[in-house]
Amino acid sequence: MDGRFLPCLAIAACGLLAALPWPAHAQSRAFDDIPRIVCAEGIEPYLPGDYYFCAANKALQAGDPRKAVAMYRESARWGDKRAMFNLGLLLVRGESVAKDEAQGLAWLALAAERPRDALHREVLAGAWQAASPDTRARADALWNGMKAEYADRVALARALERYERATMQMRREGQRDPTSSKWIAGLPPAQLGGGLLAALDEAARITLLRPIPGRPGQVNVGAPEKVADAPPAR
Repeated sequence: MDGRFLPCLAIAACGLLAALPWPAHAQSRAFDDIPRIVCAEGIEPYLPGDYYFCAANKALQAGDPRKAVAMYRESARWGDKRAMFNLGLLLVRGESVAKDEAQGLAWLALAAERPRDALHREVLAGAWQAASPDTRARADALWNGMKAEYADRVALARALERYERATMQMRREGQRDPTSSKWIAGLPPAQLGGGLLAALDEAARITLLRPIPGRPGQVNVGAPEKVADAPPAR
């Protein structure tokens, strides 16, 4: 029986609800960016989510899944949904790592927190439908516990606070002399006045601010979404 996945955001009592097939396109898109990524070590103090996601992908490429899992977890602490999604896929499928379907489902649920992430939600729905009732119950308990560390209202706020703190001195230097240059390990020197700082701000806007509805520069997850029953099959 087909149905629809209805998100359970910020409601501890509700379960992970899903009833959609696992889309085939998800299998080819999950790790397709690995070969093109070059990790710039100097980015870590500013955008740790991006840096550790990159490091995890490179670890997978190098055949080191244990390091990849550790790096994905660290990236997830800074609100990176791509890291949560890839980690969930690895654990659900048991690819290169020990299979842990319940924990994988919990990571996929965290990755699917944002309404606009349709692929993440479709994959969660299919994986949830394929899981046993016992696995679903364990995944639900894990997910509710992990939200305190990895949900957007916590992880993105943590990442934004770190970014603002890390760039504070750079902004002051740019105000004093917009033509001054800054060098970050792994990136070429660039002027602060419209080069490096502007590029960092654009990356932060995409990874830290755009995922959440609200005014620019503000992290706000909004009110919890209510869960309705799926309509009966026709």
